Amino acid sequence: MNSRHDNARLWASRIRAFTILELLVAVSVMTLVIYVLYALFNQTQMALRKNASQVDVNEGGRAAMEMIVRELSQMEVSGYPAISITNNQQVLTYSGSTSFFSRVTPGESVALRLAYQSDAMPPVEDAWAIDQGFRTNILQDFTFTSSADSGFHVTSYRVIDVDSGVGTLARYRTNGTLRVTAPGQALLNKTEIFNRSYFEPVANASAEAFEPITDGVIHLRITPYDQLGRRLGHDRMFYDPLGLNLERRGAAGQALFMVNTNRPVDGMLTQDSYAQSQAQFYGALPSYFDVEMAVIAPRVLKQVRSLPPDPKLRANFLGRQIGKVTLFRQRVPIRDTK
Repeated sequence: MNSRHDNARLWASRIRAFTILELLVAVSVMTLVIYVLYALFNQTQMALRKNASQVDVNEGGRAAMEMIVRELSQMEVSGYPAISITNNQQVLTYSGSTSFFSRVTPGESVALRLAYQSDAMPPVEDAWAIDQGFRTNILQDFTFTSSADSGFHVTSYRVIDVDSGVGTLARYRTNGTLRVTAPGQALLNKTEIFNRSYFEPVANASAEAFEPITDGVIHLRITPYDQLGRRLGHDRMFYDPLGLNLERRGAAGQALFMVNTNRPVDGMLTQDSYAQSQAQFYGALPSYFDVEMAVIAPRVLKQVRSLPPDPKLRANFLGRQIGKVTLFRQRVPIRDTK
């Protein structure tokens, strides 16, 4: 009898199920393992998405910069004869038609303050701290000439569709020729025809004429240098006959100093102490350019465009995203400077 009772108890112990406590412990351990695996997977996915986004920014910005450098390095003077240009100050003779023109893009330049440290914003009333703690973006457009098989190219780059300081880099190009077809056509008129019919329409074309290249551009600046390595910017006030013979004018159009009248005027440079300079060259080009372009990460750009259409709100958000901006910079030498 004892043997049967012991056998029944042994059999019952073998078919006994898990207790509630055992199930809770098992589920808790499984949940913890799944949570750890999910967190690890999520971190891996975030790293992959961030890496892919950075690759997209670098590839798009690098491709755009390579296009600018390739075309800018092929820049040449337009080469058409000199023409007397009358202005309010005096009559000057430029040695050729317009070859290069840069400016802060009208209506598209938004001074966006980018904070170096988003968690250490200086007080608004502290002007010195603001100057030290922020960078400002510059959006320029520039137009230049280059030669073609049967004539010339006029190429222009501009940041279009700018909203809160960020837009799309775009390009516009036209080509043509000024070969004389009618007998008796005045050779001197080619300069005026070139400026009026080709260069000026491209430099002042509407945004609809430009073809988009890359999105998320937050900064575009081009700075010319002369053959002595001096920056032809708004804060450089020098006169040296060994350099480019430039007509220097202030923001109001006043002459800053006289040009060298013993040789042709190479170009005109408008200097403004509070804004980026406007440079326009006739029949000559600087020795080289520094080109800067900054592109913001696509994820940040998407977040900005999803915010309410409040310029101040978007500017404050973008101002704290300097770590998500990739800066490209290239020095472009010009082969022949006349």
